[in-house]
Amino acid sequence: MCYSLSMSEKLSDNQAHDLLTNARMTLAQATGETVRAETALRAAEKSLMLLSLGLLMAAEQGSDGNRAIKDQTQP
Repeated sequence: MCYSLSMSEKLSDNQAHDLLTNARMTLAQATGETVRAETALRAAEKSLMLLSLGLLMAAEQGSDGNRAIKDQTQP
């Protein structure tokens, strides 16, 4: 699913998950020219996967926290 977003539009949990998944899938198709670039792309891909799964788990549990984020005391 592709979203056209305005800066003021707020996303539901499902929309945020879809957006994270789309970004992850885009990164999965990219290949870095250097080891540094490839490492950064794979790390970003894994991070987005963890964030999207954490979002789903939090929504399922009715929690505002995302277990994929260690320190959630910062805004």
